[in-house]
Amino acid sequence: MDNISKIYNEKDINLALLKDSIKSLEDLLSKKKISEKKSYKNWINDFENIYNKKYVNLELYIISALIFFLGFVILLKIVHRDDKKTLKNDFNYESFIELQDKVKKKFRNINLFNFDYFPPIITLLESYELDDFFTIINDVSEFLFKLELQSEYYFDFFIQRIIPSVVRHGSGEYFTPPFLVKKMVEESYNFGERVLDPCCGSGNFIIEIIKKIISSDKNKTEKIKALNNIYGFDINPISIFITKINFLLLLRDFNEDIYYNLFTFDSLFQKPNIKHIKFDLIIGNPPWYTFRDIQSKDYQAKIKNLADELEIKPQPKNILNIEISSLFFYQAKNLYLKKNGKIFFVITKGVITGSHTSRFRNFKGFKNIKIWNFSKKIEKIFNIDFICLYAQKSEKNIQHEIYEIPTFLFRLENDVNTLNYFELIGLSIERKYFLMPYAVEKKGNKIYTKKLILKEEKEKLLANFDSFYKKLFHKGADLNPRNLIFVKYKNVDDSLVEINPDERIFKRAKYPWNKKEFTEEIVEKDYIFKVYKSTELVKFYIYDYYNVFLPLSKTDLSLDVKNLSINARKFYDKINTLYLKYKKETTSHNSLMDNLNRWNKLINDRQLSNVKVVYNNSGSVLNSAVIRGNFLVTGDLCFYDTNNLEEAYYLSSILNSKLMTQQIRIKKSSRHIFKIPLETPIKRYDPENNNHLKLVELGILGEQIVKSSIKKLFQLYQEVPSKIKIQNFLRNTLDQVLIEIDIVLQKELSY
Repeated sequence: MDNISKIYNEKDINLALLKDSIKSLEDLLSKKKISEKKSYKNWINDFENIYNKKYVNLELYIISALIFFLGFVILLKIVHRDDKKTLKNDFNYESFIELQDKVKKKFRNINLFNFDYFPPIITLLESYELDDFFTIINDVSEFLFKLELQSEYYFDFFIQRIIPSVVRHGSGEYFTPPFLVKKMVEESYNFGERVLDPCCGSGNFIIEIIKKIISSDKNKTEKIKALNNIYGFDINPISIFITKINFLLLLRDFNEDIYYNLFTFDSLFQKPNIKHIKFDLIIGNPPWYTFRDIQSKDYQAKIKNLADELEIKPQPKNILNIEISSLFFYQAKNLYLKKNGKIFFVITKGVITGSHTSRFRNFKGFKNIKIWNFSKKIEKIFNIDFICLYAQKSEKNIQHEIYEIPTFLFRLENDVNTLNYFELIGLSIERKYFLMPYAVEKKGNKIYTKKLILKEEKEKLLANFDSFYKKLFHKGADLNPRNLIFVKYKNVDDSLVEINPDERIFKRAKYPWNKKEFTEEIVEKDYIFKVYKSTELVKFYIYDYYNVFLPLSKTDLSLDVKNLSINARKFYDKINTLYLKYKKETTSHNSLMDNLNRWNKLINDRQLSNVKVVYNNSGSVLNSAVIRGNFLVTGDLCFYDTNNLEEAYYLSSILNSKLMTQQIRIKKSSRHIFKIPLETPIKRYDPENNNHLKLVELGILGEQIVKSSIKKLFQLYQEVPSKIKIQNFLRNTLDQVLIEIDIVLQKELSY
């Protein structure tokens, strides 16, 4: 550990060296059998409810201990103005108790060291067996003290570097930069208001409000009263500990009349011991993660139930995308906000655009809604599209009548090449505009408010009511995990084939489904099916297909695993075992086939149809094709099965039009398209309608042009060229056909 004194340089922490030092500590603590200690087990139990279980390990425990002891050193050095060099002897129970007593003399209700995760560390420090740990603490603290950074941001700086973003972001932890916090507080907080941050993290919003209070021109009594109205909750006890330290850093010149209203608990489901307190302002940055990220089935069930209670639960197809931040917005209003009180959250942009948040956008029980949007340079801070969402609690819990929502686009006051997270950069309004839903839909007794779009974009939309075909198009089968079933094969004899994984499916595969799990397996040819994916779909045509192994009958897609042919049974057992080994704990499917036939998308008569119209389920350009023959359709395509070939070309012609692409670009919230094209009133095919017959003719022509062009292109390259090359090659050749389709379609869709 000779290099430990080099873990920092003039500008930043040398993370590589620090990680090496932590690894050495892991080895030492493993030898000391720390995993058997009750304190360590308590930490594991608590933090598995905060972070992904696979990250809650000895490394994260050591990092948590580093943060804890850094707080101790910072208090010694800054709050109590102890300029003496921190000694190894300071790291013992007596020192902690002494410091705790000093703090309590100033702030009577604070208990800094009230959790027992780290006694094993303290014991080893007292016996001088963790000298390297002490050296890390000392060097990191000395580095932090030399930074040109306000002391209340030390933890913010350190945590963002020491805890990997994949760990923090997996539990929805995203730090809010001080310049954005400052702007939000300036616009929403009035002196003396009772304020809550229900998921306060390291306390950035609380820090800014405290600064605003102590810099005001009020007298000390008024300031203390205002400070006592600040509350913070968080599920992470380390976060609450950090917020307490930051509180002390800012208020070290105040007296014992100040209370710490900081509590550790899950504010979605638990209630603190503060009866009947309602807040004037709820402000913060709730966790940014979704239902699919939750590992506990019990917690998933609680989230679903709460979403239902709050009347923001999405349709079943969108359950996995429930945004936890959206629950915080409504639950905070219900539990903690007084009537006419304000709520102001940094939140993912999905809440105003996603189909999974269409009931959230009903804004039931809210009024005076405002949205802050940001330039791309500011958005890059989070690497996720975000907004700031403001609202007030209405006096009655009724549906908000949304017509236009004022939205403000902010930019940097001074253009800078590099945005410094900690620099108090000024923000100014570039423009104000209005957002409104492109439609509001009622299903039974539930209302779904569609994506919010620009007022001027809504004027470009065609008549907005559902097509006759909306209920007839269905998503294909989610044939995942692909590494287990997508194959290339060669014939062994008339009935047997040798299969290997299809290399094409590994391009975007993610762990654990990015490994080749078999090679040169022998199965019966009867269990190899041809399937189409959207990756080979261009306008009017699908130029290639895939082969998949499925333990189904080709006649009727029936499943009879027990009576499979001997080789197919052996292979299915192998891949089923792999599926059960690697699937998420929260996945309820009990077999690979249960997963492949999710929502009965695979085993149904529609998949057996010899004529289908397909279009892509995601992307920014709508493509469609007519397919014929015994092909199955995967879940990245939507399809309609029909016996009428003319009807198929009629629909393909419409779905390939530039006009339809324009409509879906306005309406879609992300890459996903699904049934958005069918929210345009495409009429039922009528062979007596000349417009319909013309569209059939153009659909057939489009297919002929594309097939001929692709044939030439393949001859030119003597291999399958990339999809981008194919699309670029087709662009000019299809122009006239697409123009003619739009002319006919404009007539056809005008009501």
